[in-house]
Amino acid sequence: METRKVQVTGKSTYIVTLPKKWAKKSKLDGGETVSMSYLEDGSLVIAPPGWKHAERNLKISFNGNIKGLKREIVGIYILDEYTSIEVAGKNLDKEMKKEIKQLCRGLIGFEVVENVGDRVVINDFLDKDELTIARTLKRMSSIVYLMMDELAIAMQEQNNELFAEVVARDDEVDRMYLLISKQFISRLHLHQPSKNDKLGLIESFYYRLAAEDVERIADHVTKVAAICKELSLTEDQSSLMSQLVRDSQKYFMDIMDIFRHLEKEQAHDVLDNIMSSSEDLLELRDSSEPEMRIIIDSIKRIREYAKKITEYTIDLSQL
Repeated sequence: METRKVQVTGKSTYIVTLPKKWAKKSKLDGGETVSMSYLEDGSLVIAPPGWKHAERNLKISFNGNIKGLKREIVGIYILDEYTSIEVAGKNLDKEMKKEIKQLCRGLIGFEVVENVGDRVVINDFLDKDELTIARTLKRMSSIVYLMMDELAIAMQEQNNELFAEVVARDDEVDRMYLLISKQFISRLHLHQPSKNDKLGLIESFYYRLAAEDVERIADHVTKVAAICKELSLTEDQSSLMSQLVRDSQKYFMDIMDIFRHLEKEQAHDVLDNIMSSSEDLLELRDSSEPEMRIIIDSIKRIREYAKKITEYTIDLSQL
């Protein structure tokens, strides 16, 4: 690390010289303008004229393992380091190309732009100014709220088509979760955040944690819907389970509103209610039939994940 002495001229002008090696490498001339960005930790980032994150391309040699390739593409997506990916290999047949294209549909911003011969090219077209972390989490929680709503209705009506719709919506939640993971890693890289992104780095970290819990809540809603689709519940069972889902839905929306607005006192109140309701669920589980216990366990887990998000609110309120 190089150091420089701060010089003061006049009454209010502070001057620091730039490293000669950096200036030459950046091809700086006298009179040019550099850009400066302030970071949350008090650091100052200086960039030369016309600087922007360079477009980076990655080439992957396909060895025939389509599952491994798909895992790599998801990892590349989240790390947010490349603007273009080229996959090439003699084993890249029509069916495997189809799987790659299907995978990209689940990664917001990734699109197959070339599919010729033994190569596939994927470009990242994500508009970071349009989808911020906060907006994505809000959209994600709205989908989960809708899933719970449809699940409660499906339970009351024993509607298998609606159960299937709940299961299908989980894919969209997964897309949002991967996007938030990508957005957070981009912040860690010190990439320029969206001009609409008002979150600091620490706040982004907690939003990423909350997104993971929302994704797990969606998984349990999906699990309950898949189980109920195969069960023949009595009218009383359907009514009871539907009410439990409605109660969890209210908890979920309350804690997401509290989290977004950092309402610490309300967070404490909700946490107390969740703890007492969890005890009631345990009593209900112990007295239920075996096929109902799995459903009650998932509802209990939904509330536990909601509890974690509420605890994040209290953590963030200390900033």
